Amino acid sequence: MKDWHIKHMENTVIKHVKGLSPDATRYQKKMHYKYGGIVKILRYIEYDKKHGVTKDDIIAILEKLRSDSSYEELRSNDGFLDRLKEIESSVANTPATKILTK
Repeated sequence: MKDWHIKHMENTVIKHVKGLSPDATRYQKKMHYKYGGIVKILRYIEYDKKHGVTKDDIIAILEKLRSDSSYEELRSNDGFLDRLKEIESSVANTPATKILTK
């Protein structure tokens, strides 16, 4: 079950950092507004953490997005790096991880 949650978290992060396409339909914009914000993404990550995903798994996925050659096309999207840094800083500043870093 942990593997499913790791894959779910990876797909959620990829969906967020990919962003909304410029030619998105009205429905896609509505769904992105409803489910694609950073607050919802962090809520999904917290849900996956309750089911066995560790901070190391999250960091590994973020590093994989930043450096793996299979995500080269994803990195070319506008705002990719900003959204990735937003997730990284938010994950680093959650209360559970603050306790671990002290």
